[in-house]
Amino acid sequence: MKTPFAMHTAKRKIISDLADFHYLTVSQLTTLEYKETSRSYVHKEVNELVAADLVLALPRQVVTEPRLYTLTAKGRRVATQLGKEPYKRFRVGEEKERGENLYFVAHTIAVTDVLIAARLLARTVPGIRLNRMLTERELKRTIYVTVPEQPATVMTQRKLCIEPDAAVDFTIQDTWQDFLYLEVYRHHLAATRFQHKIQGYVTAVATGLHEQLFQTPAMSVAVIATTEKLAGTLKQWAEEALVALHRADAGDRFFFCYFDTATASPEELFLSPVWEQAFGTTKTRFWCWNDKMAARCR
Repeated sequence: MKTPFAMHTAKRKIISDLADFHYLTVSQLTTLEYKETSRSYVHKEVNELVAADLVLALPRQVVTEPRLYTLTAKGRRVATQLGKEPYKRFRVGEEKERGENLYFVAHTIAVTDVLIAARLLARTVPGIRLNRMLTERELKRTIYVTVPEQPATVMTQRKLCIEPDAAVDFTIQDTWQDFLYLEVYRHHLAATRFQHKIQGYVTAVATGLHEQLFQTPAMSVAVIATTEKLAGTLKQWAEEALVALHRADAGDRFFFCYFDTATASPEELFLSPVWEQAFGTTKTRFWCWNDKMAARCR
């Protein structure tokens, strides 16, 4: 394999993208950089990187399922030479276990689909700039807050760590900034766990912790479910959590929708009037703008 700066452009792109997203399928790599007709070419380039021990192909339990790829320790050193700062921890055994976890693979692919949509949106829509993208690994064990149990007393406060699936930070026409935490749900979960998370987000903003960590007061939470029923349930739970915290006024920070992340276009995800805010029933977009200004849709 050639040195990084003499490496074929396609391989440089693959290493760079894997450094940014941590896990990608061949299909996702193709979507990021090429037309769908180039998929076999991308697959060949990935296989050559695997053979050179720069990329690890995670094992699969089912051969028909998409395969995830990630950078090896050697690949991460190359990514650093390309100007990236990839996640440093790498354990082959841990990565192989992740590949054999069907839930992890499906959830990771879905979250990455949304992040890819964010990047492509900024590439293709004038006036939208993606300032930064944070993956689950970069957000892990970062946001610690204390929320009250019910009934709220000093003795029943609960300290928790919010761990979003990802986050994206946009600027719209140089006038409106929106920092979006992304939450992607494919299956039902415990109501209490989800509601604590909602309360945690509100607390992080109210205490200034969010701004301290990410240098912006802007904050919204996009909750994406795979079915309409699940999206409705999560919205109801969020509303209950906000009422319990006496912060129904924060409902406009929380957006709910259901999508097939594998097929939804960037415009459908971020620009279509398909979202519902907590305590609202009207479908809305994330942002509205004209030639002179941008603002949150109301």
